[in-house]
Amino acid sequence: MRQTVDFGERKRFSGFTDEDSALLAELRPVLEREAGGIVERFYDNLNGIAELRPLLADRATVRRLKSAQKRYLVSLAGGTYDAAYAATRLRIGQVHERIGLEPQWFIGSYGLHVELLLPHLYAHFAGDGAKAARASGALIKLLLLDVQVALDAYWEIRHRRELERSEQLAAVGELAASIAHEVRNPLAGMKGALEILRTDLLVKPRNREIVDELLGQIARLENLVRDLLTFARPSAVSPRPFDLHEVLDRLLRMYEDQAEAARITIERSYGPGTARITADPQQMEQVFFNLLQNAIQAMEDGGTLTVTTAADAGEIAISFRDTGPGVAPANLARVFQPFFTTKHRGSGLGLPIVKKIVEAHGGSIAIDSTEGRGTAATLRLPRLDEGS
Repeated sequence: MRQTVDFGERKRFSGFTDEDSALLAELRPVLEREAGGIVERFYDNLNGIAELRPLLADRATVRRLKSAQKRYLVSLAGGTYDAAYAATRLRIGQVHERIGLEPQWFIGSYGLHVELLLPHLYAHFAGDGAKAARASGALIKLLLLDVQVALDAYWEIRHRRELERSEQLAAVGELAASIAHEVRNPLAGMKGALEILRTDLLVKPRNREIVDELLGQIARLENLVRDLLTFARPSAVSPRPFDLHEVLDRLLRMYEDQAEAARITIERSYGPGTARITADPQQMEQVFFNLLQNAIQAMEDGGTLTVTTAADAGEIAISFRDTGPGVAPANLARVFQPFFTTKHRGSGLGLPIVKKIVEAHGGSIAIDSTEGRGTAATLRLPRLDEGS
């Protein structure tokens, strides 16, 4: 990670001058005297924001943060703004990332600093309004410079972690694919042998039940192997025009009996201009199959499955909405993570595979869910040809 930034270049771009430095240096006695009170008012504001309260729950951490913030406020009037100054601002960004303070909050914190500092600045320069105005401009420029450097550090760490995670996932994918290849052939041999035995065990029904159970477990392993291979090494996209409505209707017909037995009503709402799309029909059929299966499995006590298509400028949206129990907020953030599942028999690869396929088509997918009201999975694909 970068440990320094070209702070001199940043200052030149922002118009921060030696006069600005001198004006801020005059504020040092004020900040040394008022820093404690400013920090207390600052944290009174933070405590009023529900999203930030979990970060402020540990008193020892808050004491350390308050002490650091007092030093920070005094350092604003240090008069010297060089590489060493920039290094301290980099550490501030690192701390923000480490404690989980998202950028919108700490950027807002700098705005709060302005609000709390300006009254003291104007009081100090009360006899010279023009000088007070120049000093306030210098303070705002310096705080904006601090924001830039802190964001540099924050996003550098975030990028590094995402890169490490993607490398780890790639390694896991390669390992999974290798294991899947090794397992697939023995599974096929076991399945064939058991199917032969099954035909010779008619005299002993109990033995036949055992073989049926073994065949069922092998089928589960085969599905897992298939999902592992699909996720680790997805097929190349081969787009061509096809009838979207026909594919959806065919898949929905496959689920009619299952839906009827589960007291699920299927509704369609196909918008104009969505009949034909250009994509890989086999891969998109896998996407639709997974999303339909998720929706139906979610409604154990019956409900309504609504499949909707809509077209707007440059995109076609396809939505699968169920009226099941919904997804808990804590789980909603993890639904696209490989191997995460709340199902007893799920592999946790269905939605990650869906996401990979959709993104390979230049599209996106979003899951919207409310506990007790259901879930909607909506994918958006670029509209490469005019539909009918």
